[in-house]
Amino acid sequence: MIIDIVNSDSDPAGRNIRAAVDDLLKNPPKGGFPLFNGNEVTFHTVPGRIIHAERSAVNPNADLIIVVSRHSSVNPVPVLTVHPAGNFGVAGLGGRDMELGLTSPAWMKAVLQNHAMFAPEGYRVSYEITHHGPTDLPVPFFFVEVGSTEKEWNDVSACTAAAKSVLYAQPSPDALALIGFGGTHYAARQTAICLETKGAFGHMMHTRDAGSVSKEMVSQMIAKSGGAAAAHIDRKALSKQELAHIDGILADLGLEEITEGDLRKINEMSFGTWLAYRDLAAATAPDLKIFPHGRILDEEPSVIEMPPDLFSAAFLGYEELFLAELEKMGNIFHTTGKGGRIMPTLLTSAKNRRQVSGDLIVLSVQQITRTQDSLVEGDQITITRRQFDPGIARTLGVPSGPLYGQLAAGSSVDLPDGRTITPDMVTKVVRKSIKIPGLENYS
Repeated sequence: MIIDIVNSDSDPAGRNIRAAVDDLLKNPPKGGFPLFNGNEVTFHTVPGRIIHAERSAVNPNADLIIVVSRHSSVNPVPVLTVHPAGNFGVAGLGGRDMELGLTSPAWMKAVLQNHAMFAPEGYRVSYEITHHGPTDLPVPFFFVEVGSTEKEWNDVSACTAAAKSVLYAQPSPDALALIGFGGTHYAARQTAICLETKGAFGHMMHTRDAGSVSKEMVSQMIAKSGGAAAAHIDRKALSKQELAHIDGILADLGLEEITEGDLRKINEMSFGTWLAYRDLAAATAPDLKIFPHGRILDEEPSVIEMPPDLFSAAFLGYEELFLAELEKMGNIFHTTGKGGRIMPTLLTSAKNRRQVSGDLIVLSVQQITRTQDSLVEGDQITITRRQFDPGIARTLGVPSGPLYGQLAAGSSVDLPDGRTITPDMVTKVVRKSIKIPGLENYS
């Protein structure tokens, strides 16, 4: 792969980042800089503003172009940024109207993550939404910038940090290419998602453009973001009308939407595996939400339905213990229904379904026998409980009200006639039997 690092001779930040790159290359780390691993790196300095650069200004054989540049803002703050180029409307600063440049979500993510490591104290780290030209370079490219005033453009520590972000860039093969809708210029939610999940944004659109975006423009966002796998929508930043407009376009294009919450759940599993499990849960019950435990294998998914009475008897009131045990098991999802209530429906790979089903039965029986008076016989477990019986209390003349609560809590009460009623006197024995086919095979 040939990577061309480009700067402008009229851009102080670009010149200083390039100078920092040259200095760092004089004393590389042991093993070299990751940017050079399997890649040929070339350098070009172009005349004038890069936003107007033409194809002839860069390496014609390049596979990727990284533009090091300055960032300016009407509300200047010290910042290190990464962003793709393009125009969602009229081209006010280079490029063509309604045209986006090719870009690389994985490479931008790698640089932004490095910004977070190398940024000097006091500097913000962020994506910027897609803006300005050029738009017609023949290969993926993006901007790496230092901002936002002359002070920062000439700050050696900031320009060196940006240079390190480029030289240490090493894209992850697990990066999930996304396009984004909503938010401000500095794309706060997209930045957090990039730094904290496997999400890697390509083209990102400001809230102000979302309500009028066309299907053709969204198609261009997808195609020029390396064929994005999904879209993320900052729903809090958009109106109902804007959301409906974008939802309709995504549905027409068949592009998945993925929430920030789901991105945080995906971890090491592939996006295809996540979709398979999510769709299986939706087919099982429309309101189910899934939560992974451990490493999820890329295998055919299946559903495990625990007997609801067994699940309730074992884990009602012990939900945290249940989730901790699932974490030990791994390759399994628990589910929640309405109100976030944990459900007896679990998902795992079809290959491991039988083993996991058995493990869940054993876990349930162990939890019941450890916490309750119970007896296991054959394929049946019988739970014995002693509980307060208001009917017996009435027969003994206990007035309803606070005295019932004291007896139910295990305290004796004194009646006006001088009698003392103990909890044992108003307790009944309740037995519940749960039949678990095949239980004897797990004893």
